[in-house]
Amino acid sequence: MKSGMLHEVVDSDGEKHLLDELIGKGGEGSVFAVDGKPALAAKIFHQSPLTPETMAKLQAMVARRTPGLDGIAAWPRSIVYSPLTNEACGIVAPRVRDARHLHELYGTSARRRFFPQARWFHLVLAARNVAAAFDKLHESNIVVGDVNQGNLLVDETMRVRFIDCDSFQISSGERIFRCPVGTPHFTPPELQGIKLRDVERTVDHDRFGLAILIFHLLFVGRHPFAGRFFGDGDQTIERAIAERRFAFSRDKAATLMEPPPASLRLDDLPASIEQFFERAFRQPDGVANRPAAREWIEQLDSLLTHRQGCSFDPAHLYDNRLAHCPWCRIEDEGGPAFFVLDGSASIISPQRVEHLEAQLRRLKYPVFPELSAQKLKIPQPIAPKRLQSYPRPSVADLATAALVGSGAICLAAPVLPWALVAGTLGSLASGVVLLASNVAMANRRERDQLAKELADEQNTLQRKGRAITAAHAKRQASFEESTAELKAEAAHYRAADNQLKDVLAVFRMTQLNKFLTNHLIFDHAAEIPGMTPELTSVLQSYGIENPLDVERIKLLGVPMVSDGLILELDAWRDRVARQFVFRSEHGVNFSDADGGGKAAVTRFKVAQARRILMASHHLDTLAEGSRDRLDRELNYFDRSAEPARELAKKLRNFQSARRPWERAINQSPLIVAAATLAGPAIGGVLYWLFG
Repeated sequence: MKSGMLHEVVDSDGEKHLLDELIGKGGEGSVFAVDGKPALAAKIFHQSPLTPETMAKLQAMVARRTPGLDGIAAWPRSIVYSPLTNEACGIVAPRVRDARHLHELYGTSARRRFFPQARWFHLVLAARNVAAAFDKLHESNIVVGDVNQGNLLVDETMRVRFIDCDSFQISSGERIFRCPVGTPHFTPPELQGIKLRDVERTVDHDRFGLAILIFHLLFVGRHPFAGRFFGDGDQTIERAIAERRFAFSRDKAATLMEPPPASLRLDDLPASIEQFFERAFRQPDGVANRPAAREWIEQLDSLLTHRQGCSFDPAHLYDNRLAHCPWCRIEDEGGPAFFVLDGSASIISPQRVEHLEAQLRRLKYPVFPELSAQKLKIPQPIAPKRLQSYPRPSVADLATAALVGSGAICLAAPVLPWALVAGTLGSLASGVVLLASNVAMANRRERDQLAKELADEQNTLQRKGRAITAAHAKRQASFEESTAELKAEAAHYRAADNQLKDVLAVFRMTQLNKFLTNHLIFDHAAEIPGMTPELTSVLQSYGIENPLDVERIKLLGVPMVSDGLILELDAWRDRVARQFVFRSEHGVNFSDADGGGKAAVTRFKVAQARRILMASHHLDTLAEGSRDRLDRELNYFDRSAEPARELAKKLRNFQSARRPWERAINQSPLIVAAATLAGPAIGGVLYWLFG
């Protein structure tokens, strides 16, 4: 759409350019078509006039332009000026037409929409060409800096070209013009959390982002650092990158990560490529040895020459050095059909149907882990040990012995009246000593302090135990709800023959599903409260890209997705579904309804079987994740209980070292006073009754 008034700019050669329709807008400027010059585009910066730094960088870029750079990038060809102020306001560069953003090739739903004929080797070819484009830049001493899927376009021939090149880091003589920005999901570990404006980027930094792009393409949209984390806390992609937790690595003991289900595996690729990814993503600090773009070109060229078609499904292409087709394996395990012919369903043979039927017959619902109350047992005080010998008696021990003896003398009052007087004096004297002596007071203080510390630890453990129990109960409720949903899905499958005899209803569902797959979460994130770019990457890594993928069973196994976001995604799916209008003339032939009905039912059952199997995998993951979480919580509780156990032992050892009578009487001043008065009181009563 043309603007009402076309603005004119003039380049450094005096050539005039008339700005036409707005074709893009970003944080730094707006991109316009150039009237009458379809091969050009003009980027007009928001900031005017341009800073001396920006002006110098653009001049250096224009001077660096070569045919080689023009072949792989929309490289600035001239600076443009406002004819009114004669101030530089933007650049003119080649316009890349008939191309899509790279993520629209490796994302399954977008690929079916924009690249319906693309197979896996097309993605390998695109990855090879991405590496070649990086190689050309690095050969020219140019660093991309802000590597991301948004600054690369790809066309139907898998040719790739960079756009927004003015953010690249370039040098001119002794001067370096840095890249001031970065995309966290493509930023290497050593730069995570660092302000990038003043960082001089290196080719090795670029190589990390290049490896991410290649991984995205080879693994059809999976992010190498998105997966299930077995450690403590939530694991964001940025944190996983910073900690070098490559989710697909074989060294799970080091990464504590597991890739999403229904994913290609590292061993589905040549060992050399597997080693490249390990080098790129797990390179230690201080080492700059990530695979270079030229190395990737050689490996990907080799992979292209070793491709072969699947004898079972012509849509499947894979490395001919593998014994079996990995795409068939993924589909037969309940995963999606990543590649299909002409947007249709994957090939359905009687053998595949029988295989899925057999898997459903063997399907077992996972068991949720039990929380044993014994595991949350709180350490209690331990009874003192009876020692064979005791240390030399202290003042407290002697006073206690005297108190007991005096009390015994008081009991003889009915027979010996003087015993009551002597025993009373002895009790009072020994009681005063027991109350006032430093040793006796120290014993009471030590015992009280240890008992108090133990009680405090017990209270803390009680709170932690209640929190663990509540969290486990919440996870169990969610698991049981998911299990019920899975059983309902299985019931729908078993009833399909009776429920889906109406072919029109089957095709209505097919149309609805196609409609839903055309609405990508990536494109509609702004309509979903709580959705962020990071979450779209995580969801994409778990195969959730459109409303059709939004299923509670799937979402429950995805890290970082809260219950609130699940509700928002459900609501968004419902809003999209309400926009669907069924057109009965599309794909429905009533004259052969009887013949087509059985085929339609078969297609439904295969799709339903895959949904059930995938949901079962997610449920397994949920159970295993809950088991791991419970184990971590119980281990944490056990570690937290160690101070209480040590205090209980310390209290027992302290009490065991005291003589039994002293330990029993010298507990507190009140008990000492009661013991002091008890003997004379009882003796007095006995004297009154029998004396």
